[in-house]
Amino acid sequence: MTVGLRIPAELPAAAETYAKAGIKVFRVRRNKTPYANCVRCDRQSSLYIKHRPEDCQCGVPTCHGFWAATTDLTLIHRWWTEEPDANIGAPCKLNGWAVIDIDPRNGGRESLQALEKRVGVLPGTTMQLTGGDGLHILYRSPDYELPGLLGPGIDFKHNGYILLAPSVHSSGGRYQWAGDGAYVAPAVDWPATLLPRKQRRVVPPARATPRHRFPSLERRQQRPGGGRMWTVADLVQHVMDAHEGSRNNAFFFAACRAHELAEQNLIDLREAEVGLLSAAAAVGLTDSESRASFDSASTRPGDRGWVA
Repeated sequence: MTVGLRIPAELPAAAETYAKAGIKVFRVRRNKTPYANCVRCDRQSSLYIKHRPEDCQCGVPTCHGFWAATTDLTLIHRWWTEEPDANIGAPCKLNGWAVIDIDPRNGGRESLQALEKRVGVLPGTTMQLTGGDGLHILYRSPDYELPGLLGPGIDFKHNGYILLAPSVHSSGGRYQWAGDGAYVAPAVDWPATLLPRKQRRVVPPARATPRHRFPSLERRQQRPGGGRMWTVADLVQHVMDAHEGSRNNAFFFAACRAHELAEQNLIDLREAEVGLLSAAAAVGLTDSESRASFDSASTRPGDRGWVA
């Protein structure tokens, strides 16, 4: 039986407990923002020196947000002595985690239900209650990038960070590990059903499959003229599922559809742009070509035919 890590109720002691267990942490303000960079690391400063956050040598331990995360107990003690009410942040990838972040205020529960309807029930693993009725589902980090946005109220957090118990949510509630309140390191790999297609184990199909896979009938609505009306999550998944050699076409198809639906006020174009660009990066398209493709999709005529 796995014995969990008991987390003290006081934030300073909790931060040190995580660090002793090998979890890198950093100090986060109550509004969930990291501390400001020094003038040499602030891109808006005239004294800014160009460098990568992970290579920073400025000596200021709170620069670059989660890149400041550490297990140095002396530094952690100093941070929380200076500000004992500071929340505890932890970078996901640097700690070997990939996290599904569910925000029920923005439709996260419904998006999770739709996700599990499509890929099956997600495997059990470490979970954290966010204090605002939200949920973090932690898996072991894969060796490749994941898209940030999956659908309304549900994000994949891999390059970013999460707050750790007993941090205080903006609603006033406290973060808490599910179950008995103890932290247990995730022992379950990121679900294969959520991997970009190019990272999945290839299994020869029993029969030929369509070049592009559309959502099932119950997961889509009919728009005037008989065409399919997709959600942002459907469009993102369409790009993620595209076969190698057809990903540019799949992305452009999804981008055109996103612009058309946004013109009808059926989806939020900015949400679609963020999701599609994240999916494009995950399947290997360059940022420049995907952005150019997304922008060019806006010039397509509104009565274009949609052929997958």
